[in-house]
This record gives sequence, C-alpha cells and structure tokens, in this order.
Amino acid sequence: MGQTSLEDSIVSSILNFSERALYEARFEEAKAIVNLSYFKNFKGYKIEHEILLSVQKLRIDGIANNVFNKGTDHRENLNTLLKFLPDSKEVEDTEVLGDLFFALSQAYRSHNNIDSSLIYRNKSLHIFESTGNFEKIAELRAYDISVKHNMLLQRGERDKILELIPEYEKEIKASNLCSKYVLAYNTRHLAQIHRRQTLDYEKALQLFKWSLDLRLEIGFKPYLPASYSSLGDVYMKMGEDKLAIEMYAESSKLAEEIGFIRFQLYPNLQIGDIYLNKQQTEKAYEYYLKALKLASKNNFSLGIDQSIERIKKLNTTRYKMN
Repeated sequence: MGQTSLEDSIVSSILNFSERALYEARFEEAKAIVNLSYFKNFKGYKIEHEILLSVQKLRIDGIANNVFNKGTDHRENLNTLLKFLPDSKEVEDTEVLGDLFFALSQAYRSHNNIDSSLIYRNKSLHIFESTGNFEKIAELRAYDISVKHNMLLQRGERDKILELIPEYEKEIKASNLCSKYVLAYNTRHLAQIHRRQTLDYEKALQLFKWSLDLRLEIGFKPYLPASYSSLGDVYMKMGEDKLAIEMYAESSKLAEEIGFIRFQLYPNLQIGDIYLNKQQTEKAYEYYLKALKLASKNNFSLGIDQSIERIKKLNTTRYKMN
C-alpha cells in the first residue's frame, strides 16, 4: 500500500487474523474482525484499506454461504465493489486495484454479465503480471478454468470436459510453485474429471488424496468435509465399502462440527446406500433416518426429500420417518 504506515500495518494484521479465522471455519469471527466501522476513525484510513476489508468480507460470505446453504445477493455484492471505482485513481497500491478488479470480475460473472467480467478479469491479470504476483495469477487462472469446467458440466459436454485435463495439469504445475491453497483447488477439480468422466478411479483417488493432504497442511477446515466425502465416493465406486464408510463418517463428523449442511446429509445417505446394497436394511434405515433428522434440523428441503425417498426404497412399513 505505497509507503507503509501504522494504519497499513494494522489493516494487514487484521486481514491476516481474519483469514486465519476463516481457515478455521470461524466465519462470524472472521467477518467481525474486518468490520469497516472499526476502522473509519483511523487518522490514516484510506480507500485501499476499505477495498481490502470489503473484498475480504465478500470472500468470507461466499464460503460461509456455501457451507450454510444460504443464497448470495450478487447485486448487493456488485454494488459494494462498484462504489470504489469513482475514487480508484486515489489508490496508490496497484495490487489493491488488482484485488478489486478480480473481485469485480467474479461479481459480474455471478451476475451473468460476462463481458464486464472479462474486462475486469483482464485488468486484474495485467496488474498481477506486472507486479509478479504469481500466487494471485494462479488463483485467477484456477477461477477461470473452474468456471469453464462448471459450465461444461451443466451442459453435459463430456468431450469438452476431457479437453480440460491438460489445462488442469498445466495449472497444477504452476500452482505447485506458488500456492498450496490453489493447488488443492486444482487437484480436486481434476480428480472430479477422472471420477466422473474418465472413470479412472485410481487417478481420481491419487488427486483427491493430494488435495486433502494440502488442505490439512494449510489448515483450511471449511472444505475438509467435501474432501473426505469425495474420497468416499471413489472408494464406493471401487467397491471398497469399508474405506468408503470411514471417509463418509469423517466427512459427516467434520461437517457437523462446522455446520456444513450438505455434508452432514450426503455422507449419511451414501453410507445408507452401501448398507442397502448389502441387503442390510436395518443399518441402511439407521443412516437414512439420521440424514432425515439432520436435514429437518437444518430446514434443508432437498435433503429432506432425498432422505424420505431413500426410506421409501426400503419398501416396508417397518420403517417410520420420525
């Protein structure tokens, strides 16, 4: 942020504290730490500070909303960022502008304004390339390929998804040099292709384990339930039921600890399916019922429907949905 002031150092420390709380899935604390009202009375408070604190809050909200199955007000997020543009010439630190432009690119993308998203994506990339910020470049490129991947997945374009494999492999090599956070992201997404499209379960297993190990190493708790659940999915496909159950059980346990709604439910449904395939209906019912209770507790309508449908598959009046 130009010449470092006391306020710069304080804001930098606050952002680090907030990021640590986010990594530990303490979402409300992470947001409270970057509350703008605490800083506006600082004598040296600058637009750079407000941009960085605002971008961090939006980042926390995005991850927390995914965990708690809450909707995101994309218009409000976009407006929060747009208000900085008229005064952006006052920003001395170009990397802060890079952060703002990247956040704007994501906000426009979420609002389905692709042209504006690309404009700010290119602006942010230009800044990070000029400053040699390889970690940010890796993060931006990982976002690019994941957006493309998700779009192709929604369209069911298998062949084009397979074309992403060399792109992911290239990004994995790059992110391996600069960001374990991004590397965990890229390895997980490539693993999904091998699980869903190539059906190379050994390769998928290798990549999912790598991604999980990275998340454990950096201490990123919010998505650990998803990592363990994905390993459960692969082991289930491979017929390794015991290992699958172990991974699903760990996923569900971690999800309950941090409140990740989807992964409190899904692993229990999967364990129930494993037991149902083994003709162990009592055990299947036990896990389906647990999933139903968790879904009801969290008012998760999709989970409620899925749990009820599973219980109905038991095809007997012995099992009650209560």
